[in-house]
Amino acid sequence: MRKSVFSLGAAAILIGGSFLLTGSTNNASAQDLLGVSFIDNVKPYLEFRPRYEYVDVDGSPKDAANALTIRTKIGVKIGTVLGIKGLSAQLEAIDVSALIDDYYPQKNGYETVLDPDNTRLTQAFIVYNYGNYAFVAGRKYVIIDDHRFIGNVNWRQMPQSLGVVAIAGSPIQNLNFLLAGVYERKGIIDKLNVDWHMDKMPIVLDVNYKVSPALKLKGFAYLLTDIHNTYGVKASGKIDFNGIKFSYLGEYAKQTDPYENDNLDRKPDIDTDYYRIKVGAAYSGFFGNVMYTYFGDADGKDAGFSTPLATLHKFDGWADVLLPGAAKGFYYGLDELCVSVGYKNKVFGKFMVAYLDFQADKDQGDLGSKDIGSEVDVLYAKKLTKRLSFLAKAAFYNADNGYCIGATCNPTTAKGRNDVTKYWLQLDYKF
Repeated sequence: MRKSVFSLGAAAILIGGSFLLTGSTNNASAQDLLGVSFIDNVKPYLEFRPRYEYVDVDGSPKDAANALTIRTKIGVKIGTVLGIKGLSAQLEAIDVSALIDDYYPQKNGYETVLDPDNTRLTQAFIVYNYGNYAFVAGRKYVIIDDHRFIGNVNWRQMPQSLGVVAIAGSPIQNLNFLLAGVYERKGIIDKLNVDWHMDKMPIVLDVNYKVSPALKLKGFAYLLTDIHNTYGVKASGKIDFNGIKFSYLGEYAKQTDPYENDNLDRKPDIDTDYYRIKVGAAYSGFFGNVMYTYFGDADGKDAGFSTPLATLHKFDGWADVLLPGAAKGFYYGLDELCVSVGYKNKVFGKFMVAYLDFQADKDQGDLGSKDIGSEVDVLYAKKLTKRLSFLAKAAFYNADNGYCIGATCNPTTAKGRNDVTKYWLQLDYKF
């Protein structure tokens, strides 16, 4: 841990040391000699996020995991760079340290918690704003819509960030777009890190048009090198009826072979689809949602539908039992139903409970049933002060026959065949 703290301290000097460039001394500074300020409008920020996580897998030979970790984030937003109007930047570093490390990958023989010791420069990018357009280059968090396809996985102590060269803009009223090339992925663990050559980068295209609050339209193409191409459309909206706020969304996507391979010898053979339907209502602090999600099966090809860059913990159950399938594809498909209800109030906080049912779309070989399992998730969150918040949540996965990622499907290769219990206690202080 000391080494990690020292590493973050060095990053803090680099990031927070802007006063070295802008502070005055008795001697002439480089700023004085050049007649320009290197950086201006500097806004530092800081976060401490300690969290306890418990993981128990029924029937597993491994011991239950007990993880007490702390995330320390330090960053700076630079409003003006080199005195150029419209040119800004952001730098950020995160250190994750284990205070109680009875979990894998910190120790063998324990269940997994994906928050190992790590220190990383999580964001380092520049932005040039010109009119209704912004040009971005560098490593940053990329979040599209509700994280279903691309997110920053901020739930884990080390978030996911992407290296991008991008342009975003609004050429006409109510229309906006994002076009980005992705040259690197920094995952929640280093094992997930990937680099791509500039001429073989994944391409992200996202176009949104707001007809009215009741109707928003979206078209997207996510061309992920080595993985797949995804093309899709989405419609969503909100309607206020006598104080009751209704919401809906409908989304469809098609996945095909990736347009390019870089880190693989051959392109994966992909031909599958996906759709999601969600309706919700909220009134006087109470809310409820029903969501159905369909992941297409592999249909004899390499993989079923997958969303490898998504914030998967937000979907498909907090126990993360379905996470490997959502990231790599459910070979026999997935039919998922999620029903959630809750209450939110500034004084009392937010309480929510969700029930999820998982079934394969096609017969699963030797497993003998489409039933994968079900799950109950419970959450309570409260803002204690302006800067400090508290969160407690739990996930209870009830296994049936599980599911398979590959074509070989039997009780040995199947995932999700054991009951799983997880719970978390977390504080989050931001300055």
